[in-house]
Amino acid sequence: MKECIACHSGQLKQVDIITRDDEFTLIENSEVVVSPPQSQKIIKFVCLNCGFINLYAEDYF
Repeated sequence: MKECIACHSGQLKQVDIITRDDEFTLIENSEVVVSPPQSQKIIKFVCLNCGFINLYAEDYF
């Protein structure tokens, strides 16, 4: 199980991050993945406890 690297809480929610100019929006767990390397998928989680955004890279082939 993944946990927040800032507060070590296990209360994570998978999100996508949309950026526009100097603002960003978190969108709950859609399946859109934009990743330059073909061998990795970046998975983003927001901690429901402290609000920290955690990024994880998972290999897939």
